[in-house]
Formats: sequence, structure tokens, C-alpha cells
Amino acid sequence: MKLNYLTLSLAILMGFNSCSKDEDPMDTRTNANINGSVNLYDEATTLVDKSGMNVRVEGLTFTIEATTDTDGKFTLSAVPFGTYTLVYEKAGFGTYKLFELNHSRSGASTNITNVPSLGQTSSTQITDLTASVNGSDVILTITSNPGGSNGNSRYMRYFLSNSSDVSDQNYTYYSDVFVSSINPKEISLSASALSAAGFSSGETVFVKAYGDSYWSNSYDDLDLERRVFPNLNPSSAAAVSFQMP
Repeated sequence: MKLNYLTLSLAILMGFNSCSKDEDPMDTRTNANINGSVNLYDEATTLVDKSGMNVRVEGLTFTIEATTDTDGKFTLSAVPFGTYTLVYEKAGFGTYKLFELNHSRSGASTNITNVPSLGQTSSTQITDLTASVNGSDVILTITSNPGGSNGNSRYMRYFLSNSSDVSDQNYTYYSDVFVSSINPKEISLSASALSAAGFSSGETVFVKAYGDSYWSNSYDDLDLERRVFPNLNPSSAAAVSFQMP
């Protein structure tokens, strides 16, 4: 009888220790805070005031939001446990979204360790765009206002498609942000690079360019199933086309 009692006691103790390593079965909390921060920049690489950015939890039937302080820090209070999208907004900045944030009951708070660097929307307007074929290369000539110079770098991005209504929302390929320190800016696209982007020799390719910021605030939108570029300047020259070499 003493042996049975001892065995039962050990089993209960082992079961308690096993649960405590993962999650306290008696923990009845339903929410906790989410802590994070941001770095804010102008449309180039200069840090600006980090305060005043609104951060909110998307998808709730009620509003949970916070505003960043002078250090760029924020706390979203009493957020129910779950997986969320956070929306970052401030006047002069393109909206940024952080998808699939896992807010689980694993501690007092969820701390976002990946600090986003977010930039202001671009003031660069694309005023002219041409495309010409030179042998096996395509030369894009992009004119902007303000124009890029050694003392006033501008940032741009272009989009390619086999559709004439190519845009930042309808594209097959998008470039990285590139810097322009001369106006107009020339970009050389090789046939091999265009082929790697999914285009075939003899195909008509359409291109459109936009002013962008160094920190473009771009993200993969899981709802739209495409990359989103919040900081583009919508004032842009009409799309042009070329025949793939």
C-alpha cells in the first residue's frame, strides 16, 4: 500500500513538472501587451522624429492602437492572444503592414525584435521615360523632377510586364530601388537579365517607372498576394514598350 501511494505521488509530481516546462495549465490569461519600435527616415537616409506613428492591430472587432514615443517605441495593451497583422501609419509616410505576428501565451508580453526602418513617401516625379534597344541590351532613360545630382540623390524603381497597363499593382517583375545622381538616369537591361525576369526574345515588354524612397516600406501583402510599395510617387510618365532582344 505504501508503494502504491509513493508511485502515485511521483506520477503527479512528474506530470506537474512536465506541464510547467511548456505552459501553465492554470494560466487563465486571455491577453497581454505587444511591444515594438520603429526607425523613421526621410525619403533618403536621414533619421527623423520617431514619435507620432500610429500602430494598430488589424482584424479585431474593437480598436487597439498606440502611438510611438520619441524613441520610436510603442505598446499595444491587452491584446487577445492570436496571430495578427499590425498597421503602421503616420502623415507623410506610406502605410506599412507586418503580417502574421504570433502573439502567444508564452510570456508577459510579445516583444517584436525585428525593428522596421520606414521612410517618407517620395517627392520624386518621373517626367519622362524612354526605352531603346542597343544590341542585346535595353536602355531605359528616366527623367525626374527634382533631378538627381551629386548633392541631391533621388531614388527610383521600375516595373516590367507583358501587359500595356503595367503599374506598381500590375507587374511581372519589379526592380530594386536604385539611386540617381544624374538627370536623366540611364539603366541598362541585358537580354540575359530580362530572360531571368521571365521574358522571351521577340516579346513586347512594357515598362513604367516611379520615384521611390530609400526605405520603401515595401512588404508582401498576403491578402493581395503581391508585393506592395507604399512610398512610390504616383506622378509618373506613361508606360513605354520595347521588343525583347
